Amino acid sequence: MEQLGRCLNLCENLSQCDLTGVGLTDEPCRALFSTLKFNVVLNELNISRNQISPTGAAAIADTLKGNGVLTSLNLQTNFIRDEGGAAIAEALQGNAVLTDLNLFNNKIGPEGGVAIGKALAVNGVLTELRLGVNGLGDKGAKALASALRVNAVLKNLNLANNQIRDQGAAAIAEALRGNGVLKTLDLRYNVFGSEGAAAIAEALRGNAVLTELVLGDNNIGDEGAKAIGGALAVNGVLKTLNLYNNRIGNEGAKALASALRVNAVLTTLNLGNNNIRAEGAAAIAEALRGNAVLNNINLRFNALGEGKGAIRDAVSGREGVLKTLYLNGNEIGDEGAKALASALRVNAVLKNIDLRYNSLGDEGKGVIRDAVSGREGLKLEM
Repeated sequence: MEQLGRCLNLCENLSQCDLTGVGLTDEPCRALFSTLKFNVVLNELNISRNQISPTGAAAIADTLKGNGVLTSLNLQTNFIRDEGGAAIAEALQGNAVLTDLNLFNNKIGPEGGVAIGKALAVNGVLTELRLGVNGLGDKGAKALASALRVNAVLKNLNLANNQIRDQGAAAIAEALRGNGVLKTLDLRYNVFGSEGAAAIAEALRGNAVLTELVLGDNNIGDEGAKAIGGALAVNGVLKTLNLYNNRIGNEGAKALASALRVNAVLTTLNLGNNNIRAEGAAAIAEALRGNAVLNNINLRFNALGEGKGAIRDAVSGREGVLKTLYLNGNEIGDEGAKALASALRVNAVLKNIDLRYNSLGDEGKGVIRDAVSGREGLKLEM
């Protein structure tokens, strides 16, 4: 009861209330949401990292059916499972005010995903939905994909770490072909490969709204990267692409480099922790010389070898564009640092440089520091 009183006092007259990690369990949660049925001021509620189970989620859902002011609800890292997800999904079908819902890390499985998909198909207000770190699988992904075909309001969707395989990725890709509102899609830490990536790439060729796509920590390989590269060559809206840790080698890197030569919109590309070596790095460097828009590139933890020199030369020739450069974990060494320092002296716009884990000695670190000495607003890590 002491816990409940504290929670009620915190939320009673506020438009925003943060109850993160206060140990909130089902009974206090039920009482809290019972009072929120009549609350006309609270717009944003964060009850993440508590101990709310399906029972508490049912109480939350009951309130959502009648509450007319709550626009943002964060339930991240609780235990609502399929039953709780289904209860909240049912409430979403009639709720006309909630625009931001975070159900990240709640042990929601395929059945919960199906229920949420059905709700999205009829909900007309939710613009942001985070379902990462659950267990939706292909079944849940397919249900959400079906909803995306008809949903006209959802702009940001996070499905990271959900055991989505090629079939699920293909279903989402099919939905992207016709969806005209989704701007960001996060599919990192799933288990699809080149087949799923190829389906997504094909959708990108015709999609005119998606601006950020995160496919990191899957297994798309060179074939998937080639497909993505082909799509980038014709896509005119995607600004951020994350392909981190996807077993992409030289062939995939060269395909992406070819796209960069003609793509005029992509500003951020993450190729960290792949298998890109000298040949692939040289291709990317050559593309960078002629690309006038890409200003953030991540090549950390590859094995660039002699390709480091090509990247260095590209940096020195792009003094008006590149703002962020991650080269950590590439065994640059002191000699490589000296060469990079020469490039940094003529590049006046770089704001973030990460050179950690590169076997730099005092000499190498010294020449880098001297090259950027006095540069305001620069973040340098070595």
